[in-house]
Amino acid sequence: MIGDTHKLTAGYVARHIPPQSRLGLDIAVLDIAQDFLLAHLQKRGVFDLVTFKGGTALRKLFAGAHGRFSTDIDLATVEVDVDRGALGGIVAGECAITLGPFTFTPAMARDRWHIAVTSDYGSPTLTMKLDIGPPCWLAPVLGDFIPTPTQQRYGFTLPALPCMRLEEILAEKIARLSRKATARDASDLVWVARTSPHSQFDRERVRRVAMLKVWVDNHGMSPGWSPALASMPFDAASWLGHRARWDDEQIGMLASAPPTLAALEDGLRRHYKWLADRTDEEARWGTADPRDRRDVLAAIRTLNDGALRDADVY
Repeated sequence: MIGDTHKLTAGYVARHIPPQSRLGLDIAVLDIAQDFLLAHLQKRGVFDLVTFKGGTALRKLFAGAHGRFSTDIDLATVEVDVDRGALGGIVAGECAITLGPFTFTPAMARDRWHIAVTSDYGSPTLTMKLDIGPPCWLAPVLGDFIPTPTQQRYGFTLPALPCMRLEEILAEKIARLSRKATARDASDLVWVARTSPHSQFDRERVRRVAMLKVWVDNHGMSPGWSPALASMPFDAASWLGHRARWDDEQIGMLASAPPTLAALEDGLRRHYKWLADRTDEEARWGTADPRDRRDVLAAIRTLNDGALRDADVY
């Protein structure tokens, strides 16, 4: 069983949070517990059904100890036509387990699975939110965990996990920032743009996928993509400009002191000004005109390294 031979101690868990961070022991417990749980889910074959994505994937497989802590476990289904509610129940069921010093207890609240963690080192009041989304648009890649000193005490080797490509992770965050000013997404975007080698991402591909996602956020795509709440067309000037109100939930979950919101806005302007340099078709998709559905679907199906070439989407 994963965790049976661990050599974690309270001291090692406490040192998992860097000294300059404002975070406490609860976040260290959750972050380490996530590693145990993800390894267990991979061993149980769950990652044959889903792909890792989102902020936690960005931390675990790209940023390591230098990334933002994320409490959510975001997954994308492998198949297009799947009952995500039923699949979420299956994944949650696999999360009801004790692994080494951590006990995981899933429970449904407000139509979403939450996973509570109790441990020998404390029981965080925060829970891990489990979210099952529709499939990736680009073919996933296998990603290795970025090593941290704490992992040497686990007693097992963390597995490679199928992960959404970095370009699509960034595109999703760009699209979400067009409808909601989430500081955690802005922080992730700025970190990637400033950090080699990730900063060498394909900007044209990210922009293209982002504009397509903006359109789908507005109008949906069957069978799995519902229109997003508060969706709106993409406006480069507004996206790159000052925002009257930021949702700063989780912005404090950084390994170091969080940036000011003004610094985040400045980082977005400097590192993502190329979002304004759209092609004519990208600009058209960004207007979210419902008459463009056929063109948008064709563009999604023909993306380079696309995962939906043969999918029955409409």
